[in-house]
Amino acid sequence: MEEFSVKRLLIPFLALIVLMLSGCFLDDDDDDRVRAPAPEGPSAQVRVLHASAGAPNVDIYVNDALGIADLPFGEGTSFIDLPAEQLEIDIRAAGAAADSEPVFSAVVTPTEDDFFTLVAYGVLGSQETPFDLLVIPDMIETPATGFTRLFVLHAAPAVGAVDVYTSTGDALPATPTVANFLPGNDTGNYLEIAEGEYRIRITPAGSEEVAYDSGDVTLQGGLSYFAAALDRPSGLAPASVVALLDNPAFATLEDNRVRIRAAHLAPDAPEVEVLVNGAGTGVNLSFTDVSDYLTVQAGTYELAVGLPGTTDAVGGEVFTLQAEPGKSYSALATGLLNPATPAEAFTLRGLEDDTTAASGTDVKVRVIHAAPDAPSVDVLANGSILQPLENVPYFTASPYLTVPAGDYNLQVNVTSTDTTVIDLPGTTLSAGSIYTVIATGVLPAPLTPVLIVD
Repeated sequence: MEEFSVKRLLIPFLALIVLMLSGCFLDDDDDDRVRAPAPEGPSAQVRVLHASAGAPNVDIYVNDALGIADLPFGEGTSFIDLPAEQLEIDIRAAGAAADSEPVFSAVVTPTEDDFFTLVAYGVLGSQETPFDLLVIPDMIETPATGFTRLFVLHAAPAVGAVDVYTSTGDALPATPTVANFLPGNDTGNYLEIAEGEYRIRITPAGSEEVAYDSGDVTLQGGLSYFAAALDRPSGLAPASVVALLDNPAFATLEDNRVRIRAAHLAPDAPEVEVLVNGAGTGVNLSFTDVSDYLTVQAGTYELAVGLPGTTDAVGGEVFTLQAEPGKSYSALATGLLNPATPAEAFTLRGLEDDTTAASGTDVKVRVIHAAPDAPSVDVLANGSILQPLENVPYFTASPYLTVPAGDYNLQVNVTSTDTTVIDLPGTTLSAGSIYTVIATGVLPAPLTPVLIVD
């Protein structure tokens, strides 16, 4: 058994709140940011969340005095005491002079002994979603026994409207828990939800295409949380969520999904079925086939291949994948069932895939030498060795190389010779794409190229 461990996130709302409640979050402390002195007279409890994507760290002034310093996007403060009276709030870029023009100003009047959350929301300079300071009365109470309290704000305007599902099992419920949830909207009040285990999924409004799936999570009772979706990609999702906790001040919540695909690169192996945790998946692969990605929850998976309709691992090979949130992986069946040497033996291997598009007019290229009986090779582009792909032994996967888009004559030669084992003239590499080029097969026949485009 081979083990592959990679060190290592939703679209909004209830889903991520739940992850926080079950302990899956990153927390921080804001004590060093607070400058506001305690008021001498009547006071209110106020906290601030920076939810404006693209805006810099900010300083927040209260009645011309620095109250909160250097607050980054996606972070919030604990409740602080402010005077229960009309307050002039000025927001400046962090470090700007106190007498400089604020980027935004507002008048807020918190009432005595009440709680308020101020949210810097929207996009600076945008006409469609202009920057604003949302003032949200915050009713902090202890929930009933066996319940938890949730307040949800959609502060991710780029995401658009969504549907939120809470359920158990694999099938989506017929009706979403929250339907057509629009940016800038909130739940109005804290929602009391029974503690217990749930599965939370988020889709674009009106669609059943899941954009976020929490897996099974546990809601813990006795807690009140303010959660906001932000326009910050995380993992496989286009947004993330921050939950204001007071102590610690906030929790950043990440998408918990991973993607896994399989490739059959073993020249003498028959058609196989991909097995996950000892069970068939219905995904059958012949030599050089590559499956689509399967989106699953992060966790530990036992991967194998068996003859279609059976659950016995071919060659006794079982591969343990510790799949980390937000990652994509390829599981490769390599080598020979009847090897001439131990180094050529049938083996399951895992690779982490980079699915981040290349920028501008560039492309990303990864090359894998998976031909078990072939010697070391050189990889050439337009007649020159594509560094560092020189003297590449079996089994080697290169890092992703960034090259300009265009047409290339690609060759794989036996190292330091003109003996070409793969010839790919006039190969077009398109801007922004990601390519994995795999050499497999056995000698003396020409090797077989497998091209994966992400």
